[in-house]
Amino acid sequence: MLNSPIRKATLVSGVVLVLLGIFQLFWPQVLLAVLVRGWPILFIVIGLLILYKFWFRKVRPSALFSGLLLLLTGTFILVLNMRIIPGDLTIKELWPLFMGIVGVSLIPYGSRYRSTVRLTLIVPGIILIVLMGIFLLFSLQIVKESFAEFFIRWWPLILVGMGITLIGSGWVGRKK
Repeated sequence: MLNSPIRKATLVSGVVLVLLGIFQLFWPQVLLAVLVRGWPILFIVIGLLILYKFWFRKVRPSALFSGLLLLLTGTFILVLNMRIIPGDLTIKELWPLFMGIVGVSLIPYGSRYRSTVRLTLIVPGIILIVLMGIFLLFSLQIVKESFAEFFIRWWPLILVGMGITLIGSGWVGRKK
């Protein structure tokens, strides 16, 4: 009778719905609270499934980026919803972390892209992580001046960084 995967899935779905309905009848506020705060778990589960497929089923390389992005985003939002972070920090102060999540997701994807290292993916990942750190300094008010004042004062450091990059690329590119 239950030899078909469709019948098994139908039976499991029916049992889950009956249990959810009974739970909702007797403890209505608990389920609602779990759904309101726990919805990012869906992102985490989907991200883990995509990563599982990437590691064990050998799907396309972009699955690594997608899986990491969903997993890290879901974890971050869940931590915010569960109020695990100390203090009164909200998404308003922690928004730069999303840039870091994208950067952290890009780096492994760039290093595993078709068995080669793709600097066109790794360098933007590193830049996003650095920008996250800079914007967090202002968002958390560790740096007291405004971003505009800071940028006007320290923009020459961008030129210094670009120069060091050019010198380094010329040094590395030399043939012996």
